[in-house]
Amino acid sequence: MSSQKHVEQTILITGVSDGIGRALAVQFAAHGARVLGVGRRSFPDALAASVAPEDYCVADLADADATGAIVDFLAARRATLLDVLVLNAAIGYYGAPTHQSSGSIDALLQVNLEAPIALTHALLPWLRNTRGLVAFVSSVHSALPTPDFAVYTATKAGLDGFARNLRLEEQGAVDVIVLWPGPTRTQLHIKSGVPPGHIHADRYASSEQVAHELFAAIQRRRSRAIGLSNRILRWVAVHFEAQIDAALVRMAQRNRKAR
Repeated sequence: MSSQKHVEQTILITGVSDGIGRALAVQFAAHGARVLGVGRRSFPDALAASVAPEDYCVADLADADATGAIVDFLAARRATLLDVLVLNAAIGYYGAPTHQSSGSIDALLQVNLEAPIALTHALLPWLRNTRGLVAFVSSVHSALPTPDFAVYTATKAGLDGFARNLRLEEQGAVDVIVLWPGPTRTQLHIKSGVPPGHIHADRYASSEQVAHELFAAIQRRRSRAIGLSNRILRWVAVHFEAQIDAALVRMAQRNRKAR
């Protein structure tokens, strides 16, 4: 009889080397799952307790051939069955769109929107074999006007739209959910170029707190904004879009007059 440990689920998480992705890998591994991770850096030692080094794929989602590399990685590990695909990796850019380079815009679109769509398309056969789940990690700001993050929020809104349609197309074959965290204590804000004085990390949820709620939502197979305040904020944003936009316009006008 084989002594190999029984693994209940096989999970693939992008952006697993740090932040929410790494914390989510810890959650799944603690519940007996085999976690396959994708990150753009070499294998981080901090990940060793939840992802085996041979189950870690180095791939930069900004590269157009990243999807092919990930598919080859899975095939090499004979991972033809996939229970959950968590599309978590994202990058950001802080500043007015007019100050943003075309290369930066292309990178945001590629990592945050095109790569998740391409990976979903490529891995649907794996997920259909298990009646699996695709979980898109979006942002509560996808439903809100967010000055200085216009392209980032556009990519997240695009992800929401893709997921909504995919849910209908894959009904009965693959479950599709969207998860909307708010500001989280990760390196995203610093890497996005947010001025240090505009980062209020003490007010943000920790990666571990967010990952705990993400894990629970994935287990329930339900779309969810992460955190009570974000659930309220998203509900207001969805139902009072015109009023919010008008209020922000008035606020911006007052700020310009005060200068």
